[in-house]
Amino acid sequence: MKTTKTFIAAVVTLVSTIATAAAPALADNYKSFPGSMCHGTDSTSESRLSRGYLYIYNNDSSQYAYVICPIVRGAPGDDDGTTTGPSSLVYVNKGNSQSMLCGLIGDWPAGGGFSYKQGTTTAQGVTYISIPKVEKRNIYAIFCSIPPKSSITGYYSFFK
Repeated sequence: MKTTKTFIAAVVTLVSTIATAAAPALADNYKSFPGSMCHGTDSTSESRLSRGYLYIYNNDSSQYAYVICPIVRGAPGDDDGTTTGPSSLVYVNKGNSQSMLCGLIGDWPAGGGFSYKQGTTTAQGVTYISIPKVEKRNIYAIFCSIPPKSSITGYYSFFK
């Protein structure tokens, strides 16, 4: 009986150690964020925006609002398992047929340069903007131009 308890304790310890060791490698491969994490790029854009729990909305009836949406993740190292930067999807609810552009930027603040890709849509209603992968960097963000009476409801980044 004592041998069985010892074996079970050893297995539980081993499984929890493996799960803990594997978690950091997988934790940053996919990230999702509410649109409410986005902020106006300047005071004029910020004054046009309203925020709900999960979205950010451009209240203005004729002017675009410009936002930046952070991609929060742990500091990636050379051994984090990723070989490229993320691709992203930005989910939107557009109130008109004006074009909405979102760009994904990756940067090395210490002088290693930046990588930029963008996507756009003119579709009305609930839709999304797909942004291709950028090169591997260590800081990422999404910039969007939100047309009047439109919102960002969420955004997703895929690192693999």
